[in-house]
Formats: sequence, C-alpha cells, structure tokens
Amino acid sequence: HAVAVVRIIADQSQMSKFAYKFSNLCGAVYRQGNVAFTNDGNTVLSPVGNRISQFDLKNNKSCTFPFENRKNIYRFAVSPDGLIMIAVDEDGRALLVNLYRKVVLHHFNFKQPVYDIKYSPDGRYFAVTHGRRIQVWEAPGHSRDFAPFSLYCTFPGHYDDTLCIDWSHDSNFLAVGSRDMVCRVYSLRSIPGFHYVTLAAHRTALVACFFEDSSLNLYTVSKDGAVVVWECSATISVMQDYVRRAKQPAPTEEEEKESDAG
Repeated sequence: HAVAVVRIIADQSQMSKFAYKFSNLCGAVYRQGNVAFTNDGNTVLSPVGNRISQFDLKNNKSCTFPFENRKNIYRFAVSPDGLIMIAVDEDGRALLVNLYRKVVLHHFNFKQPVYDIKYSPDGRYFAVTHGRRIQVWEAPGHSRDFAPFSLYCTFPGHYDDTLCIDWSHDSNFLAVGSRDMVCRVYSLRSIPGFHYVTLAAHRTALVACFFEDSSLNLYTVSKDGAVVVWECSATISVMQDYVRRAKQPAPTEEEEKESDAG
C-alpha cells in the first residue's frame, strides 16, 4: 500500500495547531498509463494511481505532485514547452495542470474513456481519442475563447475504438491507429483532393504509431508485436507546399482578370 508523506508546519502563533502539506508518496508502483520525459531529458513523469510522480534521474530524487484525479490516471500529455499538463483518468475526466506551479487550472470531462492524448509539436493543438473518432482541440492559451478547451475539429472514419495517435513533425498530419486493425492519416488543414489515407496490413488491434522525424514515413505496431513500415512517396516539404496553398485565400474576380490580362 502507498503511504503519503506529509510535512508538518507549526503555526508560530499557536504551537498547538498544525498545518499539513502533502510532500511525497512512498511505496506506490506503476500500474498503467504512459511515461514522459521533460524537455531536458533529465526527468521522467509517470502516473502512480490517481497522481503523477516525478523522477529526477540526474539528482536521484523523486516527488509526487499534490493534485489528484478522481480515479487512476490512464493517459497524460505535457505541452512542448513543459509548462502545461493534461491528465486523464479511466472515466475520461481530465485535469489541466500548471506544472511550474503544480496547481490545477481547470477540470474537464471528455465523457468517454481516453486511450491516447498528444500535443502537436508546435503546441497549438492536442488530439484525443474519442470512441471511433479523433478530436483535435486548441491548446489552452492559443484560442480567443473564454473556455480553456476549444474544439477545433473531429475526424471520423474508423469502425472501432481509436487507440493511438502521433503527429507529424510539422503538426499538419495526424496518424491514428484503431482497434479495427487500420491506421489512418488525416490532414489538419483542408487540402483539395486529400481526405485521408488508409493503411491496412495488421491482423490485430494497433497499439502504437510513429512518424519519422522530419518525414511522413510511418511505423505502426499491433498487439501481436508486428511492426509495419510505411514509406510515403511525397516528401514533407512537398506536402507543406500543398498546405500553404490551401491556406491562401482564393483569388477574386478582379485579380483573375488582371492575371489573364497580364
């Protein structure tokens, strides 16, 4: 059983009264959830029950954050700048946490179990598995809405629960693995003629998918241990050109007449 360690702070005005402050959690072990490194690579974050523990690999120290979810944490994601964390429990209830202050900023309920959650490399969005769909939310601080979470878009297409997510290096494409043994690649931006790409070769449910760094080549891993490598015929720079063209506004009639006259 885990034992909570608390610091006893004596009130100088009244020595008979004590204030208790959570310090660490001893005896707890890892059971489920993902593990993440901080940006400097010296610290590992790991779920321990309904809390998050931090292990300092450089100084051989550990501590447990004071906040806690209602139930055991199943997935969590840390923003690329290392300041914000989203921790989701088994029921889909999430906490938005300031890692620097170690305080809870917001409570949110995804209303379904979340099997994976990941920030985009540019930190502007985070993607969440949501049943047979994928929800992409604008990250806190990157939208003009009052609510901390603002839904950006939803990607359908799978025939069973979505289980794993990965972002491309440029944050424009999203790979999604599902229990239906298929991986699909979606574009965050609207590209004419591009809907999504379906990659099917596995015999069991997918458990992980990974983009190569600075490439659209993809690795998919299934529950039976099979790994499939998918090579993209287009380079990431070519696809970025398509994305930039899609962002540009359509020319007006006057501009088209001027170009024809020129």
